[in-house]
Amino acid sequence: MAIKNITEVKHHLMLCNGGTCANKGAEEATARIRACVQDEGLDAEVHTTKTYCNGRCQDGPVVIVLPEGTWYKQITADKARKLVQQHLVRGKEVDDWVLYRYGEATLNPAQPNVG
Repeated sequence: MAIKNITEVKHHLMLCNGGTCANKGAEEATARIRACVQDEGLDAEVHTTKTYCNGRCQDGPVVIVLPEGTWYKQITADKARKLVQQHLVRGKEVDDWVLYRYGEATLNPAQPNVG
């Protein structure tokens, strides 16, 4: 296994792949996010870590972008490219997908599926 030069990392993504998130497509989302990071040539600047629980199962799959402290909700493989291009390339959060930002007093939880 290669050893990453972390001195160039600008963003660290914590990608939840726990049981509930996995049932909601987290494995596919993780693979697509990593592919998009590579496609954008951001391998040196972005590090990803699969986690087994980010503590917000009802909002999953959850992706936390550090150091900003932006928590994204319901991130699927279909959302991966937009997340990478807008947040990591352009530096703009995808507001509709934000669950929480460090320092905020409230959450923007996912709406339950009605059906």
